[in-house]
Amino acid sequence: MVLATPPELLATASPQKQARVKMMLENILPVSARAEGLRSDTAVGKHLVPAPLGSIHLPTLIVSARDDRYGTYASAQYTASQIAGAKFVGFDEGGHTWVGHDDEVMAEIVMLLNPTVRP
Repeated sequence: MVLATPPELLATASPQKQARVKMMLENILPVSARAEGLRSDTAVGKHLVPAPLGSIHLPTLIVSARDDRYGTYASAQYTASQIAGAKFVGFDEGGHTWVGHDDEVMAEIVMLLNPTVRP
């Protein structure tokens, strides 16, 4: 499994999509350079308290896939539901790296950053 993405998705993805995921993986390696941050994330994650999401009043885009092996889908939906005007984009598959949805995700990001642009 690469970056919490089901391996069968990567195996059937186009060479371009595989190259994008490979580049993501190469950019996070070596993990040893991020070890302190990962330990901190783990420690903080064990003692999370609800965040005041309702106080966020900025354009917000939240993207997740149901088969993300980090299990982000439900929390992404929840987070989007708690932020006024947030947009949630969910996919049934794509893993943590949204394999097969690059164009859709990039279009959503462009619209978030420049609302006058429409696909």
